[in-house]
Amino acid sequence: MVSLNELDRNELLFALPLELRQKLAVRMEPISLADGEIFREVGERSSEIVFPLTCIVSMDYVLKDSFSAEFLIVGREGAIGFESLFDQRPGPVRMVALQGGNALRINRDEMRRRFFEEQAIQESVFQYTYSQIRLMAQTVTCNCRHRLEQRMCRWILSVQDRSPSRVIKITHEMMSHFLGVRREAVTNAAGRLQRDGMVEYSRGCLTVLNRDLLESEACECYQEGLDALNLRKHNLQYGYRGCEKSAPEVSCWNRSANSSKDH
Repeated sequence: MVSLNELDRNELLFALPLELRQKLAVRMEPISLADGEIFREVGERSSEIVFPLTCIVSMDYVLKDSFSAEFLIVGREGAIGFESLFDQRPGPVRMVALQGGNALRINRDEMRRRFFEEQAIQESVFQYTYSQIRLMAQTVTCNCRHRLEQRMCRWILSVQDRSPSRVIKITHEMMSHFLGVRREAVTNAAGRLQRDGMVEYSRGCLTVLNRDLLESEACECYQEGLDALNLRKHNLQYGYRGCEKSAPEVSCWNRSANSSKDH
């Protein structure tokens, strides 16, 4: 069991009606993830739904030759494991804590029962799933079309949007896996961003120095990604009849490089 204050730190849960949030809070369990922790490996069956609070999770598709590439980043705006509500077959997906922190989890069977009983959960799952499909389609197109430097800027901004800090703990090796390119290419691209004063990289830590420059260098997909998730939030806010509480005005998208607000 967790408190409502804790549950409300996840925006997907916060948008649900109060009575439903109270029911879910009784069934939720807090968990912690360390930086770089693999909490779901390829081929593992999902038995829970995870709602990030302060952690950031990278979802990577892994081929048989071990090549992997990131297709989604999930923070406190969303959830992990909704696919298990409909199909529990294991897949070639690895889930890694890009940034360690706290999360809530609920048993898959309990969430599945609530899903079929509560229209508000159905609408939330469908809206969030649509936004994920849109983001995944965009990632595929972006990887085929845009320069590595543009994609790297987009990735850095997307991670920082979900974090209160300007510092991202990441190695070039890890970033190469997430972006699906060679480590040497990441080193060269990161060097250029550092020379242009956008970021500073030292000992496995990337610090955002100039967010405006990063946004100007990033491809159009960064803003499109924000629009996809903001559309979901708009629909959550106005889609429920009898919902006593709208979606939070302060989202996980940190427009300032120096600070962010919590709910």
